[in-house]
Amino acid sequence: MSQNPNLTIIILTYNSAHIIKSCLDNLNFEKYKIIVVDNASKDGTAEFVRKNFSEAQVIELSQNLGYGNGNNVALELVKTEFALILNPDAMMFEKDIETVLDVMKKNPQVAMAGPVVLDKYPFDQSEFDEKIAHMNRDLATIQDGHYEKIDGNFSVRFLIGAALFMKISAMQKIGFFDKEIFLYYEDDELCGRVRANGFYNFVIPSATAFHIGGGGKSSGSSLKVTYKKSWHLTWSKLHWKDLRKGKMRAKRSALKFVLVYLVKSLVFALRFDLEKLVKNFGACVGAATFFAGLGAFDKNGNSRG
Repeated sequence: MSQNPNLTIIILTYNSAHIIKSCLDNLNFEKYKIIVVDNASKDGTAEFVRKNFSEAQVIELSQNLGYGNGNNVALELVKTEFALILNPDAMMFEKDIETVLDVMKKNPQVAMAGPVVLDKYPFDQSEFDEKIAHMNRDLATIQDGHYEKIDGNFSVRFLIGAALFMKISAMQKIGFFDKEIFLYYEDDELCGRVRANGFYNFVIPSATAFHIGGGGKSSGSSLKVTYKKSWHLTWSKLHWKDLRKGKMRAKRSALKFVLVYLVKSLVFALRFDLEKLVKNFGACVGAATFFAGLGAFDKNGNSRG
């Protein structure tokens, strides 16, 4: 079987050797082009993929570029009509992949699309039903022109980044992930640009994916990771507000965050709650960095967080 000329699957990894096998085991390497971009892992992720999945193209980065920029490395190389950004702690089966592609081919204004992403595997009907009910509630209550139902699919403001399909020709006009963001809000920001350029973000309820890692297992857990995630969550939130609401409103929010998270840090220090202290202090420093006009990356391209 020859590779499908329509799809490249991109999997960005960071210390993901313990979780990526299930993701790759369920992909058809004969049908799709698979690119694994490794963000300077320290656990041998790239070596694991090369040894066990030799059909995959592995791009091993010398430094951690973050989520958006790491995926951009592979997106710039894509020659197929579509790309799928798939988390290493997620699974998607071939029938569901093909379902999404079929819908996108029939709807040329769909620049990005995704399946219904479930947190439990095997398939949990109650979880699926709740996701659909939630989208129907949004459809009925959010009157901003960004929620429609088109041929049984949901046109929405935001998609979940764990399994994200892109139409490459459209995204080349819109642009890929924001290069200023290291982590968090990059998929929200990109979905916003899709809508601003007159395209759709579709959720396709006839297709599912499973985010089995819940978003946390691929990078590990430690106080250092807690600080880094909190730092970037706050900085990226403020950056996204800057893009939507303007610099002054974002700066006012940043100053408020600095004061609030500083007080919380002091409270948790007095309580000897180290984890919450680190989390709130990370948010405080991230907000202060944004207020000072500094980006998420330093001049050498390293994360400030």
